[in-house]
Amino acid sequence: MDRREKGECFLAVLRIAIGWMMLWPFLDKLFGLGFATPSGSGVIDGVSPSSFVDLVTGGIFKDLFIALGGNPVVDVLLMAGLLILGLTLILGIASKLTTLAMTAFLIVMYMMHVPPTDNPLLDYRLTWILALWAVYYLGGYERFSIKEEWESFSIVQKYPILQRSMGLIYRPIQP
Repeated sequence: MDRREKGECFLAVLRIAIGWMMLWPFLDKLFGLGFATPSGSGVIDGVSPSSFVDLVTGGIFKDLFIALGGNPVVDVLLMAGLLILGLTLILGIASKLTTLAMTAFLIVMYMMHVPPTDNPLLDYRLTWILALWAVYYLGGYERFSIKEEWESFSIVQKYPILQRSMGLIYRPIQP
């Protein structure tokens, strides 16, 4: 395995890890598994998954996010976003849409904490955005994915935006 292939494998593992970091909150919020969502406080228990915002929101957009917390439309969007983004990252599909949607999702999550309390400029959400674009452009969707199966679906062939990538710009360093 050459250097480029090893890099793609590492980036694929990073993609899958970030996907799990999105899928896990979906499962925890759905079932109230007792991690970030207390037992008995899951969606299946009738608790709003966005009701947490009053506990974690700070900064200049605090009032906006507190007003949105508990809204049924926001609840559906939050849960759908966590599930779809987590699965598409783990499976390595729809890289174009996933990378763009994940960027938008993380910007909204970042806005919940503007300005960040532990760093005057950056927090992990912005770092995740940079990491995802590196994964996208450097081949992290090319490994450990269901590429062939995904691209065989007629809907994917009909709508190019569902295809895997916009074209890699990575060029391996010549020895």
